[in-house]
Amino acid sequence: MKRADFFYIWVAITGYIAGMLTYIISLWVTSGRFFINLELLMTWTLVTFFTVGTSIFFLCVVLLRAIRRYYFWLQTAVFIGVGIIPITMVAFMMGSFSVSNFKFVFSPEGVYFLMFFTSTALICSYGTWVAQKKLNKKPFLILSALIGAAFIIVMKLNAESI
Repeated sequence: MKRADFFYIWVAITGYIAGMLTYIISLWVTSGRFFINLELLMTWTLVTFFTVGTSIFFLCVVLLRAIRRYYFWLQTAVFIGVGIIPITMVAFMMGSFSVSNFKFVFSPEGVYFLMFFTSTALICSYGTWVAQKKLNKKPFLILSALIGAAFIIVMKLNAESI
C-alpha cells in the first residue's frame, strides 16, 4: 500500500468517528440523554459505512472525475445525497426487511442516522478533496485530532451518565 492509501483509510475512520459523535450529540441535544449502547450503534453503522458507504464515495469520485465535473461542493452534495443508501441499509440491519425502508430516513430515529451520514459525508468529502488535489494535509489532521478529542470527551461523559 502506498502512503496515500493510508490517508484515505484515515479519512474514512475520521469520517466514521465524526458521524458517531454527531449521532450521540444530536441525541443528547434533542432528548437530554447520551446514547448508552455504543456497541449497538456500531452494529448498525460500522459494516454499512465501511462496505457500502466508502464504496459509494469512491464510485462518486470516479464518476465525477470521468465526467470532468470534479468540484468540492459538487462532490460534497453527491456524498450527502448518496448517504441515503446506507441509511436505508441501517433499517435493514435493525431488522426491518420491508421494501419501504426509504420511509425510515425521515422517521424520528432515521433523522439521527441522516445526521450521522451527513457529517460523515462532509468529513470524507473534505479529506478526499485534500488527498485528490494533493493539498496540505495538516489542517485535516488537526481537524481529525479535534474530532477524536471530542469523541473521547463525549464517551467519558457517556460513561459517567450511566
